[in-house]
Amino acid sequence: MKIVSLRFPGNFEDAFLYMGRLITITENHTVCIYDMKNIVSKLQEDENLLDAPTLLFFRNDLIAQEQFRNQLHDESGKAAFIKAVDKIESKSIQIDADFIEPVEWDLKIKADILLDLNIYNRRLYIGTNTGLYHLDLDWESENTIPINKAQKRLEAKCINTTAKFGTVNASCGSEGLFSFIDDFDLGMNNTRKDKHFPEYSLRTSWLDFDVVNYSARIDLTLFDSLKTQFQQEIIEPRKNFEEEILIVTDLKKSEFNFNSLFVNSNFHNEIDLNNIQFVYNSSRTLFLCTYDGSLFTLGLQKDNSSVPRISYDYKYTGLESSVSSIHTLGVKNAGIILEMDKKVLLFAHGEFIPIFNSEVISIRTFAGSKHYKNIVSLTTCNEVLLIAIFDEEA
Repeated sequence: MKIVSLRFPGNFEDAFLYMGRLITITENHTVCIYDMKNIVSKLQEDENLLDAPTLLFFRNDLIAQEQFRNQLHDESGKAAFIKAVDKIESKSIQIDADFIEPVEWDLKIKADILLDLNIYNRRLYIGTNTGLYHLDLDWESENTIPINKAQKRLEAKCINTTAKFGTVNASCGSEGLFSFIDDFDLGMNNTRKDKHFPEYSLRTSWLDFDVVNYSARIDLTLFDSLKTQFQQEIIEPRKNFEEEILIVTDLKKSEFNFNSLFVNSNFHNEIDLNNIQFVYNSSRTLFLCTYDGSLFTLGLQKDNSSVPRISYDYKYTGLESSVSSIHTLGVKNAGIILEMDKKVLLFAHGEFIPIFNSEVISIRTFAGSKHYKNIVSLTTCNEVLLIAIFDEEA
């Protein structure tokens, strides 16, 4: 497993990869935008690096294509590419103003603390201590400038957002969960609506088309969804949006109890609710971390007319401290990213692999992205690291 990084020095609060740009927000609430195409092009001026910078940091999808596989059809081709990856890995490349000059402009929002950053359907969503804002940018312009000023969507402190299938969820702690359903008017028969669920909300995750609300680290509530296809007449204009076939048109609280899953697990004798320290779900998997250092992964299936059920379950041991957050990568065999007390781990092939040995301000992965499936963005006290995970065995 190769862990390759680019370093962006500065005092940032968060960072997000989207449409060929690294969007960062500084501690002064200015937005710094780095053009990733220019960065990888400059790196590839070193002919010994081949096209490794592009494949690692700009177009992960090309790794799976036949053209790239043909380059590695013999041992010499494989060795040359691995050598290029090793060279980048050993360099610890710093992307500063001498390397490339970022575009910078003022965010212009009234907030003291940035709590969350998300980008969906070309729109920035910014959670702060004073509310949730969104900002539309001109992605076609060279400077990626705002089209208009930031719009305030909520007055409540927003600590987490998730967005998928046309819906944006905002977790606002004791103020509850707010869902902006069909936020882009893509559904049939005017399905856009705002919903408020009063239960405590720290964060949400998507379970296929449904939403899971976390009122605490281990307290989960399922919200079932209704969904529809996009309006046929706006399919073509959607080319600038995320590639999604269906959108959610409503959410309704379910009576399903996630604890019932554990009874049906092969590890039901080992999963003690009092021993569970952290829970996280991806679209098809539930992850349980325990105080005694175990990680359980429960594969989930959910038919249209049924509640989630377990399709597989595994147990891994070796976690040495508490888990603060989990983030999903979007490539096969690359696993998940775990934020620990004072380190960040990659879990892959049944092993916990350190990728950063200090505390971080934020972690972003891009499992739903076409181009950045194997990239992790870490924001620290003095830099942003873009870390590419390359599985040379795969």
